[in-house]
Parts: sequence; structure tokens; C-alpha cells
Amino acid sequence: MSTVTKILWSPTQKDQFLTYGSMVNLYKVIKCSDSDAFKGSQATRLSDDTYGIHVAVNSGIQYLKTVAWYPGRDDQDNLIAVGQPNGKIILTSFGQPGGSDYIGKEFSPKHTRSCVYLAWNPVETNLIAEGLEKYRSDPCILIWDINSKPGNELSSTLERQRYSSSVSESGVITKPIIELGPGDTTGSLAWFHKDSKTFAAGMGSKYIKIFDLRETSRQHMTTNTKSVYGICMDPKNDYRLASFHENQVSVWDIRTFDKPIMTFSEIKPVVQIGWCPTRMGFLAVLVKDTSAVKLYDIRHIPMGADELDPAIIERNVHCYANQCMAFSWHPTDENRMLTVSQSGAMKDITVHERIPVMWSSQFHLSWACGKKMVDVTPNSNQALDISQRIQQRIARGYGTQTVNVEHNAHVVNEELHLRGMWRWLSLTRQLVEDSRKSQTKINISRCTGVKSLLQQESDTSNNASYWPWQEIDGNILSNLKKMKMYSSEERRRALQLCGWKNKEMLDVFLDELQTKTEYTKAAAVALFNLKMGKSIQILSKTAAKQGYENLSSVAMAIAGYTEEQQTMWRRTCGSLLQTLHDPYLRAMFCFLASDKETYDEILNDQECMTVADRLAFACMYLSDQKLKEYVDSLSSTMKDEGCLDGLLLTGLTQEGVELLQNYVDRTGDVQTAALAAVFTFPCDMSNNDRVITWIESYRELLDRWKLWHERAEFDIIRHSSDSQSSMRHNRPQAYVSCNFCGKSIACNTQAPFRLMSRSMMSMSANKPKISCCPGCRKPLPRCAVCLTNLGTPSGSTLCQQIEHKDLENKLTPLDDWFTWCQTCRHGGHASHITSWFKDHPQCPVTGCDCKCATLDPIGRLKASSSLVPAGKA
Repeated sequence: MSTVTKILWSPTQKDQFLTYGSMVNLYKVIKCSDSDAFKGSQATRLSDDTYGIHVAVNSGIQYLKTVAWYPGRDDQDNLIAVGQPNGKIILTSFGQPGGSDYIGKEFSPKHTRSCVYLAWNPVETNLIAEGLEKYRSDPCILIWDINSKPGNELSSTLERQRYSSSVSESGVITKPIIELGPGDTTGSLAWFHKDSKTFAAGMGSKYIKIFDLRETSRQHMTTNTKSVYGICMDPKNDYRLASFHENQVSVWDIRTFDKPIMTFSEIKPVVQIGWCPTRMGFLAVLVKDTSAVKLYDIRHIPMGADELDPAIIERNVHCYANQCMAFSWHPTDENRMLTVSQSGAMKDITVHERIPVMWSSQFHLSWACGKKMVDVTPNSNQALDISQRIQQRIARGYGTQTVNVEHNAHVVNEELHLRGMWRWLSLTRQLVEDSRKSQTKINISRCTGVKSLLQQESDTSNNASYWPWQEIDGNILSNLKKMKMYSSEERRRALQLCGWKNKEMLDVFLDELQTKTEYTKAAAVALFNLKMGKSIQILSKTAAKQGYENLSSVAMAIAGYTEEQQTMWRRTCGSLLQTLHDPYLRAMFCFLASDKETYDEILNDQECMTVADRLAFACMYLSDQKLKEYVDSLSSTMKDEGCLDGLLLTGLTQEGVELLQNYVDRTGDVQTAALAAVFTFPCDMSNNDRVITWIESYRELLDRWKLWHERAEFDIIRHSSDSQSSMRHNRPQAYVSCNFCGKSIACNTQAPFRLMSRSMMSMSANKPKISCCPGCRKPLPRCAVCLTNLGTPSGSTLCQQIEHKDLENKLTPLDDWFTWCQTCRHGGHASHITSWFKDHPQCPVTGCDCKCATLDPIGRLKASSSLVPAGKA
């Protein structure tokens, strides 16, 4: 078997290729589905769906150095040119002798020297370039014409005289039509695809020269470089070529030929390079002693801007376990190449494009692969994506309840993980109002969490006191020991933030819970407040309701509570506890049977009560040190998990922002993060980068869905919550400027209103007006209809003196607003201009031919004709 060193796809037959080493082998590629067609033939598996059938072999030529496949029409019977070590070129094929006039032709240089390369002209396919090693002053590049016939004289036309060639007596053509590079060496050559008369050649190991066959006396262009090997032209860009030297690959643009536009450095010497003929900017590089072909996807190359880096993506296409020797791009099939290994194994590879995936704003998943675009609509039976859930929430009015904030959680009852956050937001607002009325010294805001409350210092100390158990009528149960409980102003506020009431309001709180059908929670809260009789009464009363029959046995078990450690009651309750699934019933038995110092069974049980209820219980029964340790541990756990219930502990502090960021990273729910931030404004985190990113991302999402009204409503909630922040981040971006001085006629009025001269304004009792520029005192333009000077007090000091909440008394009704044509710049009062264009399409200014009314769509003009009544703008 011959040694295979190179592989070539046929330039004309898409299903044929050849390999050569010591001999040339021809193969045909067939699909696996056509496997019956090659039964009994020698077949090689190239890929999962293709085989290579050995068709023919050409072993008649010895000392083969290089092979080039004829790019002309297929009527030449797979014509190939073979370069030999003595410099001779032989045209041969795989068929019978005499099949073509070209077969058997030989071209020989004057002196024997090794052939370096062969390159067919892709357009004028009768021309072939040969590169030779250096020999004295002989030329190193020879251009041959294969149409020359031994023994025939060339015609006497000017073109034939110019490209004449002589034929030796033996029938071997010995004189090429063009000779270049006398006394020089050459490394590689490549023809231009669009201009068939030009080619680039690596010369003398230090130049790349571009020659034109129409003027061979001098090189057309030249550049100094050592990268003179493997020159290849980009089939998709005739200005771009690539070359290499040792381990460095250079990419050139002949429009800026002084230096390469980019270079790549490899670890080992480069063996072969080649541009993909079907894909722009795809350069394959094969490095010595590697099993993979490296691909450079050149997306963008800046021209004339050296400080910008080109956009390049590198990829490796693994071919074999051992060394890859050569590759060849398919001339027509997209991103398809053949490779051959050192052992002669061949592989047919399709290089798949990187697939950029994008979600459309309408929940379609789209991606591109090569020249194909795929669009997939999600199945309606599948679980909703977070973006779809966000859109559904918006349709239900989620996040728009500003008066009773907790109602936002009721809009999405099925999403239980949101309830804790909205309950905390509602309770902080109630706590802020209560603190204003009571004038407490504790610092409380909308962003306050339990952790910051407990860390504050106040005049009241943490008092530990012992409280007795009570019956339903308030009598003390003397057979049970008193329980140690803690209280302080901070703990009372923390209980309120957890949704619990103090002892004075306990009965009201229990009634509220029973009204909400939270019977077991009411019984547990009563028991935690040592009202055992009340707790038993709630359980017994609820047991009469359908579905709660088992509560009677729970009530009986609690009624038999005893503090002795080794009793039948504790053993019975231990077994009963395993059958209870309600978290509050489990908490009640754990409370009665647990250690009276740590209460680990209640506080560390994730499946027990909610975070708020566990935290409230801890505020009642843990000492200062243990409470701090528990709060720190719980807040750290909630933050790492991105659990929204943890906002009750952290508030919207730096720790709370990290918690929300973890929540967004885990769920993608930027809507809830943005709403949580906005509803806590004003706070120190108003200017936090991550908070601003959530808000702007949510606004952008609403804009992409064309939910303009919902986005405007969100902006109103944001700015009404944090007016100072909105003033900092929403400065005017467009303003009306004076024709004379160019300054804003509104933003420039910073002087006190009473100091303005009477010439600047005409005031009446009900309608103030500013008719001059406050900067240069020049009059403002006139209305094209009523001819009076335009001017409004909006933006002036007078406007700033109006109370912010006095929204019903506008200084400038919409009728008097400035309006003008963007083409002719003529305008006037909004009401006058609208009335004019109801009957006239042309500008109201005399001598102006602008048809202002026709520049806008008719529907938009009609929609704008109904103005808002004065005083309601």
C-alpha cells in the first residue's frame, strides 16, 4: 500500500477526491444509504453517513513530488498535473491512454531542478504555474500553456506572439510562455480569483510579490516578510490572502500591503493553511504533529484602526488519535473538508457553525446554523418560562398595588414564594406609620429588616422575665413552671415586622388568624404566648369543622401536658409527632417537649413554620447572644439560597441586594427584584449598580413587549417613592432653546421670580406668561396663527413654587404648549396649530410652501386633534 501524504477534492466533481504519496489514488464518495452500490468493491468509511470507494490508481509515474487537479470542465477525464523532482510536469489521468489530447503532455525546464509547487489558473484553465528550486540565474517561476501541441507553430496574432512557447524535437515543451524570478527562490504561489492575469508569489524567503501577466517586467506590489509559504487567496474576498512561516500565520490585505492585518502564532511549525471556499473568513491551519485542524473564524478586521482588536473565534476540529497529515476543503459543500492521517486513514468532516441562540420578545426560540434559520414556538403544554410568567403577572396587575402592598401577592396566589416578600413590604410601611405616631427613637424605614432592628441601641434594655401558663379564663396554671421570655422595644418592633402582635393585642391577632382559616397557626401562637387554655379552645372549636376532626385528639394531648421527663405523655407525643404533617401542630409539640434554652427542634426545622413565624418565636424565647447567632445564621442561609423570605431579616441592605441577586441568578425573575427595590425607596441602595440594573432591565423588558402604559406606571411608582433619585437620574434631554442665545428658555430661569423685569412676563390673575428669553431678554417666537409671542411659565421659578401635590392646577394647559413643524420650523400654540390643520394641509406662515400636515400619518394627526381640556394636562 502506498504512503498517503496529501488529499484533494475534485474541483469539478463533488463526489470525487484523490490521495497521493508514492502513487495517485482516485475515490468516489457515496452515501451509506447507497451501500448496495459498492458490494464487492474496496470501501473506506469516511464518516457516519459516507463511504469512499476506490475507483482507480495511477502508478505509472515515479518520483512524484506534487499533484494539481485540473479545474476546467469535466470532459478532460480527471486530468491532473504531476510535478516531479527533476522539474518536469506530466499531464496524466486515471483512464485509458489516448482519452484526451492533454494526457501525456510533458513540460520540462531548461535545467533539472526539483518542482516546489503547481498552481492552475482558476479562470484561464489552460495556464499552470510551476515553482522551482534555485539554480544559478534561471527563473524560479514558469507559466506554461497546456494548449501548446508538439510540432505545431503558434498563430501569428499579437497575443500568441507575446505568449509564444517552443517545443523540443522530442515532443517535450521546454520553453514556458512566461519566466519570472531569475536567480531567486520561491515558496508558494496563488492566483487571484477575479483577476485571472494576476497572482501572488512568495519570493526569496523575504518577499511576497504580486505579478501581472500583462506587465511582467516588474512586480505589481511587494512587501517584506518571511511568511512566503502556503500563500492562498480568500475565495470570498479577493483583497485578502494568507501565508505562513514556521509557526506564524499572517493574514494580508493587498490594499494595505505594508504589514499583515493580523498574525497568529502556533506552538509548533505550520504545515498547511487554506481558506474555506463556501464561508467567508474561515481559515484552516494544520500544525505539525497534531491530531486536529485549527479554525480561525475571522468575523471582523478593522481597517486603519490599529488600536482596535479584530474579532476572531478559534476552534479545533479533532480528526484522529494520531497525527493529521493534510486536509482539503470541499469546493461547493458548506464547511465540509477531508482529512488524512499519518496511517492513511481518511475522514469526511462537516464543520458545524457555532449556534447563537436567542429568545425573542414573543417567547420564540431562534437560532442560526450556517445559512439556515430555525424558529421554535414553545409547546403550550410545557411549563411556563419565567418571561411568560412575568407577562402573565403584568396582565393581572402585579406590582401596581401601591396603597395595600400585600395585595400584589394575592394577584399571584399560585406562586407562594412571593408572599413573604410582599408581606414584609406591607409590614414595613405599617411600621413606619406607627413609628411616626409614637415618635420612637428607633430608626425605621421601608427597607428595614429584623437584623438591623435588633442591632440598634435604645433606652430600653432587654428584660428577661418569667411568665405563667394561663387557662381560658386567665387563671394561672400553678402545676406548670413559668417560662422565661424576653422583651424590649426592638423585639416588639421585630415581632410587628414578622406580622405578630404584642400581648395587649394578642386576642385580636388570634381572631384575625381564625378569620383567615389559619386555625393551627392561631392555636400555636396562643400556646407560644403561654395561653394554653385558649390554644386548646381553638383546637376543640375547629375540630367541629369538616376536615379538622383530628384536632380534637391534638387538643386532648396538649391538655395532658406534664413537665416530667420520663412520662407516658412524652412517649405518646413522640409517636404522635411522626404522624402530624401540619407544621404548626408539630411546632406546638416540639415547644412543649424541647429544651427550654435553645428550641432547636422548632428553629432549625426547615419544614416547620414559616421564616417569619420562626423568627418571631426566636425574638420571644432566645437570649440576646443566641438570638444574634440565630439571625446571622438564618440570614446567611437565606442569602446563599436566594430565598425572598430572607428579606425580612436583611432588608434592602447590601446583604439584601446580594440575596436578591442570588434570586435573580437562580430564577431569572428580574421583575420581582426590580419591584422589591422600588417599593423600598428611598433607601441607601437607590444608587446601587445592581439595583439600577434590575430596574432598567425590567423597563427595557416592558418596552420590548410594547407595554408602554405598564412601563410608565412603573416609572411613576419609582419616582413617587424616591423623588430625589428621580431628579438626579432623569434630567431633561430635550428642551426649547432661544433663537438668539441658544439657551434653554425654561432651564435657564433660575433667578428669583420677583426679580424678573416686567418686560419678561405678562401676568394676569389666572394666567401667568413668560414671553421673553430669560437669558438674553429677546422675545420668543410668535404663534403663526394668532401672532402673539409664545411663552409658558413651565420650568420657571414660579412653576417651582407651586406645591408638588397640587396637580389639578396646571400653570400651562396643553392648549398653550409649544408645537412646531420639524421641517420648516414654523409653529405656534398647540390648540391653534391643530385647528389650522383641520382645514389646511399647508403651513400657516405666508410664503412657506411646506405641507406640514402631510408629513405625519393621517391617523396620528386625527388622534392628536382632541386636546386635553385646560387645567387637566
